[in-house]
Amino acid sequence: MTITTKEIKPSTEYASEQDWAENTVGVYMNMLSGCRFDPIDNTYKVAPIKYSDTSLYGEKLKFANNVELTVIHSCLATEYKNNSDVREEWWNKAKELVASYKAQSQLEEHLATTNTDLTKLRNEGLLDNLEGNMN
Repeated sequence: MTITTKEIKPSTEYASEQDWAENTVGVYMNMLSGCRFDPIDNTYKVAPIKYSDTSLYGEKLKFANNVELTVIHSCLATEYKNNSDVREEWWNKAKELVASYKAQSQLEEHLATTNTDLTKLRNEGLLDNLEGNMN
């Protein structure tokens, strides 16, 4: 499936792209899988919302810097504006994304501090090489 992008230029009657999307029928809000921690203001930041005229849920979007992100949630912007259940579902998905990022960061930190090089230990004689010796 080919995904085409179009430039959204909200008119002066809308304050932002989000405001434009919420007031335009048929526009989908697509949440991307990108998340990072900003140490300057001590908050988690997710990738910007991508707007489209169809749901992109499950699609992978590749950006100019060769970063590829998956659309993990999609909903109609008008439903997001008018339906509290849709809005709650959106924010629950955002919380899951941040929790996933935290878990990945903890795992990476753990591996960086406690990862043991088995080859180095074998070479130093601190670890028996038992491969192939199953007697």
